[in-house]
Amino acid sequence: MISTSSYNNFKSDKFRTVSISGNRGIDAGYIGECFPSLAPKKLFWKVWHTMKDVIPDEENNKFYIEEYYKLVLSNLDPQDIFNKLDNSVLLCYEDNDEFCHRHIVAAWLELLLDIDVPEVIASGYEITPTTKPNYIKDYLEKYMKRKINMHGFKSLRAAYIFEKSEKLEEKALQNPDKYDSYMQQASFLRSDADIAEDEYLDKIKQKKILNKTLS
Repeated sequence: MISTSSYNNFKSDKFRTVSISGNRGIDAGYIGECFPSLAPKKLFWKVWHTMKDVIPDEENNKFYIEEYYKLVLSNLDPQDIFNKLDNSVLLCYEDNDEFCHRHIVAAWLELLLDIDVPEVIASGYEITPTTKPNYIKDYLEKYMKRKINMHGFKSLRAAYIFEKSEKLEEKALQNPDKYDSYMQQASFLRSDADIAEDEYLDKIKQKKILNKTLS
């Protein structure tokens, strides 16, 4: 499981923590493990920071989400990131309910891997889930769907799995001695993609029913 938090609100050395800040948490006195591959790029961070008091936060934050996805996340594989950072808490500077790139990372992992990446606070051995900005995930999902090949799916996870199957089919053609093995794996992934799509559509359906019931 991966969680996220801020340096100021995670007061514990009982858990694995990983800084994903550009400066590796120096300003917060952090001296632990770092993962620079998830740090934001200085150029768009400076633009975003400069425009904070110039344009509305919503517009400015959307710019950040788009640039962070294009220049950082789109170059990474979510499953690989999860494998490397499993059982850790990703740290950055902003408070739990403030806009921060760690929330974009959390949303990206949730959308593509169908996992929960909670925002937490901690003291000693006690770790507690807390709130985070939900609009980040909503906007990231909409933006990604405009930028990637969805292969006819509605679910980002389904499209992600389907692309993995296509890559395996390419490997099969390039490696005749492993053709059957790769093609079988690709077939399994395509089934997984269909399952992910069905689960996504069911969640959308249930959400509409709940909203209709509450209205």
